[in-house]
Amino acid sequence: MILFSRRNLHYNDYQWTTYIQNDPRVNGRPDHTAFNKNEGNEMVYLINKLMMIWDYRFANTGNKMEKLIHDKLPAEITSQEDVQNWLKTNLKF
Repeated sequence: MILFSRRNLHYNDYQWTTYIQNDPRVNGRPDHTAFNKNEGNEMVYLINKLMMIWDYRFANTGNKMEKLIHDKLPAEITSQEDVQNWLKTNLKF
């Protein structure tokens, strides 16, 4: 189920790389796989996956996640799992 897609993104400065279907950067569960916050497909995948895991239903929640990642994610946080943990601590409503 897709809750958040490319058309929901607030920023438009992403790169759009084509990935193979089962690439862990855009498939599966968030894990130790490297995360590139400048890559649109990775951003959409991670936001969508976290919205499903955390049972968030509204695109504006995805936009809050995107803005936090885009603007405030520390450079030392480089894996999907670390982004997930960081967001869990920093996402406020």
